[in-house]
Amino acid sequence: MIRENSLFCKLIRIKSSSKALFGSFMAGFRPELQTCPCCGAKGSCRIHAYYDRSLVDFIGGAPVRHSLCIMRLICTCGHTHAILPDFIIPYSGYGLFFLLRVLAEYFLHLSTVEKLCERFSITLSQLHRWLQPFRIQKKEWLGVLSSMEASSLSFLKALLV
Repeated sequence: MIRENSLFCKLIRIKSSSKALFGSFMAGFRPELQTCPCCGAKGSCRIHAYYDRSLVDFIGGAPVRHSLCIMRLICTCGHTHAILPDFIIPYSGYGLFFLLRVLAEYFLHLSTVEKLCERFSITLSQLHRWLQPFRIQKKEWLGVLSSMEASSLSFLKALLV
């Protein structure tokens, strides 16, 4: 998989859907300029195939499911790679913006957990599957001492500004 970090730390400025951002990212994507993450060869990848992927976004106050056409590249070394911009979470049907919105509303305590899950059409177990890695990554990003000083909400606010 080739991860392209085009939007990280610019989240608050994004006013577009994940599908629109994906379309504009892919319009400028150049397979021949990519470096294979397996062998390190630059310029040795070509388009191999495409597959459909479903992605949940949050638009106009409601979850919306998009269908994306994901490009796969193949390198001369034989490895294939899906092209995923940084706002698409590998192996997940939920986009980064959707997940961050859920977590922000969870830490803001705007409603009960049950109402939050209903509003976003997710299960309680899905919410807990997102909370666990979030807490781990928060500690890694801020360091142990900073993590003790920063609430989960202030960390999300800092990430989104």
